[in-house]
Amino acid sequence: MDARAKILQRWWLRHFPIDRVLAQKITKCTVNSTVAFIFCLIPKVRDRLGSQPAMLPLISVMVHPGRRVSGTIQAIIFCLTGLVLGLSYALFGRFLAQRCLGHNWKHLTEDEQYADHFPRYESALAILAVFETFMLFFHGWMRSVSHHYFAMVFPLFLVVHFAFLDPLDDPISTTTKAYTVPFYLGIAMSLFWNLVLFPEFGSTYLGNVTIDTMNLIHNAIDDSVNFFVSIDLIQNQSLYGKSPESLSKLLKSKPTIHNKVSTCSAVLHECIYEISYSYVSPTQLEPIIKMFKPFSMYINGLINACQLEFTLLSRDTNREGDILLMKTDKEITYANFERFDRVLRKLRPSIYNLHKILSESVYLTKILLAHAYDVNLNRAESPEVFRDSDEIMKYRNKKDLPTDFRIDEHKEGLQNTLLSFDKELKEELLNSEIDFLRPKDEMFLLSSFLMNFKETTNLVISMLDHSKEVHTIRSTREAKGWLRGKSVWFTFLHNFQSFKIWIKGSYPKATPVNENEGLKGSVFTEENQNTAGLAARRPSVAEKDLLSQQLDGEKSMQDLERTPTLPLPATLSSVPRSAESNLIKTEKKTFSERLTYYFTACLIRINRFCKRSKAHFRFGFQVAIALILASFPMFIPKTRDWYIKYHGAWVGFVCILCMEPSVGGTFWSFFLRMLGVVIGSSWAYLSYAAGHHQSDPYLETVITAIGAAPGFYYFLGTPYVRAAIIGIISIYIVLLAAAIPSSISDSILTAWAKRCFAVGYGGGVSLIVQLIMFPSKARDELNQEIAFVCGSISELQLLYASGLEGESLRVSLSEQKYKRMTKISQSARGALSRADAYKSLARQEPRLKGEYTELGKVFTQIIFVLRQILDRIDNAALLRRQYGSAIIEEFNSVVYPYRRQVIASLCCLMRAMQEAFLNKTPLPQFLPSPRIAQRRLINMVRRTLRENYNGEFVKNGLIPKFNETEDNDSNDEREVIIDVTKKKENKHTQPAAPMHEFALKERFLSWNASTVAFEEIIEYVEELCNLTKILVGINEFKYGFLSRPLYEDWAAEAATGFEDFVKGKNIRKQRDPSSNRENNTLESFGSSNGSSLFDEGQDPVALHHDEGHQENPPVNLARIASHQIGSNNDELPTSFRNRAFSIGFINDQLGGLSNLSKKKTLGDTDSDIENDEDTSDEELPLALKKILTNNKKANI
Repeated sequence: MDARAKILQRWWLRHFPIDRVLAQKITKCTVNSTVAFIFCLIPKVRDRLGSQPAMLPLISVMVHPGRRVSGTIQAIIFCLTGLVLGLSYALFGRFLAQRCLGHNWKHLTEDEQYADHFPRYESALAILAVFETFMLFFHGWMRSVSHHYFAMVFPLFLVVHFAFLDPLDDPISTTTKAYTVPFYLGIAMSLFWNLVLFPEFGSTYLGNVTIDTMNLIHNAIDDSVNFFVSIDLIQNQSLYGKSPESLSKLLKSKPTIHNKVSTCSAVLHECIYEISYSYVSPTQLEPIIKMFKPFSMYINGLINACQLEFTLLSRDTNREGDILLMKTDKEITYANFERFDRVLRKLRPSIYNLHKILSESVYLTKILLAHAYDVNLNRAESPEVFRDSDEIMKYRNKKDLPTDFRIDEHKEGLQNTLLSFDKELKEELLNSEIDFLRPKDEMFLLSSFLMNFKETTNLVISMLDHSKEVHTIRSTREAKGWLRGKSVWFTFLHNFQSFKIWIKGSYPKATPVNENEGLKGSVFTEENQNTAGLAARRPSVAEKDLLSQQLDGEKSMQDLERTPTLPLPATLSSVPRSAESNLIKTEKKTFSERLTYYFTACLIRINRFCKRSKAHFRFGFQVAIALILASFPMFIPKTRDWYIKYHGAWVGFVCILCMEPSVGGTFWSFFLRMLGVVIGSSWAYLSYAAGHHQSDPYLETVITAIGAAPGFYYFLGTPYVRAAIIGIISIYIVLLAAAIPSSISDSILTAWAKRCFAVGYGGGVSLIVQLIMFPSKARDELNQEIAFVCGSISELQLLYASGLEGESLRVSLSEQKYKRMTKISQSARGALSRADAYKSLARQEPRLKGEYTELGKVFTQIIFVLRQILDRIDNAALLRRQYGSAIIEEFNSVVYPYRRQVIASLCCLMRAMQEAFLNKTPLPQFLPSPRIAQRRLINMVRRTLRENYNGEFVKNGLIPKFNETEDNDSNDEREVIIDVTKKKENKHTQPAAPMHEFALKERFLSWNASTVAFEEIIEYVEELCNLTKILVGINEFKYGFLSRPLYEDWAAEAATGFEDFVKGKNIRKQRDPSSNRENNTLESFGSSNGSSLFDEGQDPVALHHDEGHQENPPVNLARIASHQIGSNNDELPTSFRNRAFSIGFINDQLGGLSNLSKKKTLGDTDSDIENDEDTSDEELPLALKKILTNNKKANI
């Protein structure tokens, strides 16, 4: 029996996970709602609640106590704001309607008004209809602006909608009592149970979540450094006592840390609604929490370095990419691991010593903060990766804490260790060979790890300073005693910034909150990250205010005041500008000109506002139209009484809850609402029957509580918030409709049927309106979000690359540009979060073009790739902000054309993919290759360093000669280098500095680290381009001169081994990947600028491959260039596949192929031509013929 019980327990916890905190929240919510239901059953209490006592359990569910204290106070403030606005608006509307009825509105009922004063009664209902329409539009507008406002506008809708259904002969006092007493009593009860029963203060939770975040950061640092240093060693050789963690675990820790950092920021902002009583104010943690964001960026850099090292180690066994079986050529695989390992072997002891002291300092910081904020010391994890981890002092309770932590000694020891580490690093690299210090992949990888590791250490030093300050405050106050030491900290609206947070919401842009998470009150928890919830709409100002290239095309208001003038010719340019300005000042504008100016400016502002608020207008009209269609009988005199008797308010209530900004969201919400209403109403019927028709209210209450508890579990612990909340409300509403005496005497069965009718009618109307009136599909929103991220990445590249015109810069990345990059990056991450939600909603939309499963997998990969690109950009920008870039600040006049080519290629690719996603059009035939441009940049930097820091190259005139086919940019830059060298010789400057001294500059190491990040960005962009081909296709040529690449590497293979090349043997695969590709630097330096991205062998691939998928068959150039292909049902190889059909093409029912594996080219083969024996090379590319001809002439 015990074994069966354990099996049942494991099964239950696996399908219905629950912990202590969630159980406490469910208990609080169930008790609160049950007490509210009991109050409605007591006649004396019910008489005090007014004419709408059923609002009490409803508001107890909406403002539930299952939040933290600060979250409950926040929800109460929003609810009260909506109630006050809604009640004022409803009373004003009813006042005007009553004035239309005349002076006898108090004495005549609505039936009498209908019989005796029909025109007046009709006019009064028309006024209510107008007020209802404006309220509904405002409700939809605010929900579209931000889901944060749902908690405010939904109570507003409840008050106005239900008040307009009340009899018009009710005085203002009756209406006010009906919509204030139950609401305010429900809010007070929620706050009471939140404080009395299992209170969960936000300040206490802030300390816990801060220590948990630091544990994750600490473990990530230890695991990444251990992995990088010891991955190629066996356990006996490693300096660490713990074997390295798997790369998979390291990569999974990146999003976990990001979510925890977002949680810390949200909880800190949430604490402004709370009054805390403690030794230290919660705001003292703000500087430390702000450090978590750069911490996560540097940890991403460490983990990315580990990933590159793993790729370098496994290059022989894992040469291909893992994204949809696409071939990805990793630059790091061409590095020399033996050379890299020789230097790493020397640096291992220094890295280990610094890492050990850093880890101990992080543990000390956690202990200090845990003690200051009364967090359980066992929550702070101690380091476990070192061999002597047992010797590290561990603190398990307050009795173990010393009187003096010697924080200054720890800080000084960490600083001295960092200085010695820099010294040893310089010595070791100075003793290494000169080749290692040149710009190569080995140096890029090592620089990436070292720079991120050093910056992590600097952040730990800063964190020690802040933790010392917090510990000093705690110790000083604690010495005064319990009564005098503790203080009441009131942080609500203490400055304008907190007021803005209260108005706009306390959630960061990178992880926007949706309505489900706002209703639950437990945002940014781990269980909410993968839920198929609702998407928060992108802020309307994001695309206009963040992407500067869109703002440049708009005219400002000041431009309207300037009279357009033509430039003066050269002969008149000598006229003094002062005289001209004085002449302009003397001109007086007439009244008509000023009026024209203001009228034009007003039109421009209106136009901008309408364009910016297009989505808000659309959803506002959708909500207004849907609710008017669902509730129009309440404004028609003949049907108003019938509508009230059928509980028409329920119809509007369900309809507005089903309305979502997208078709998929509305469909999913309607399904969940319908399920919740049916289950909740059925449980209400069961409770009423168990109570023997109100004869046993005690049993009825118990049965109701038993049904509400699982509803609150699904409400607070699962993503099915919509079904749970309306299910719980339906239990109380249906039961009270039959139990409370009213003018509408319904039986329980009739109330159940009317409730089900309301959800079918209201939800159906909302779905139909969403499908017909301005439909917004989740698939289209998904494409727009991804396109927005592509445009944001392009803008980030432009901001990151300074001095593209060759100007001299002292600061490679200004503070203003970095802040702008941070803002754009946050908006792009928020767009990716919304894209995740839209991807889930797209599966739930009705679709006529086949299944969405295959496309969903592609979008999942696209979102993953975009996140990786943003991680690399953020890390590179942070390093450049800290250290600058030696290449930009010293050699920009030489290398700027090559830097410009790299950025231009990346921006061109991202903009092409952005337009492809927006317009669903295939990619163009030719796109520039950023990989080739990046190689040329690195080669140019290497050559510049050699010519400027190796004096023998300049003195002896050993500047190598280039081929005549070299591009003009290369010749121009070589002339620039020679000119600079001549100027130095003419000025008799000192000889060039040693190469080692320059290479060891931190700015140069920063450039190395950013270069390896850029190489990864380029690789991910190429993968993103391949994924885009699968979705939208590509315009390529099937055969002919334009179907093949033309750059020299490809042609060199054909020229050196032409016979094997024509027969299709893959020469590239036979080469050693670790061979140094820089040996032929000068020959490949003049590569053509027009090389295409598709020359790299990156071709669109199908989603489905056979399990026995092998390498594509060799390409026979002679056959491809001729007209014989296809004569015997021969197919082109995969590398020459031209276009995959666009999004949503219908599956081929005859062939059984995937819709994404079909191809359509610009020209079809002629099946009448049958000459398979032709193997002539008459139609080979002209580039090959030219190379062969030159070789023959040379041999002659």
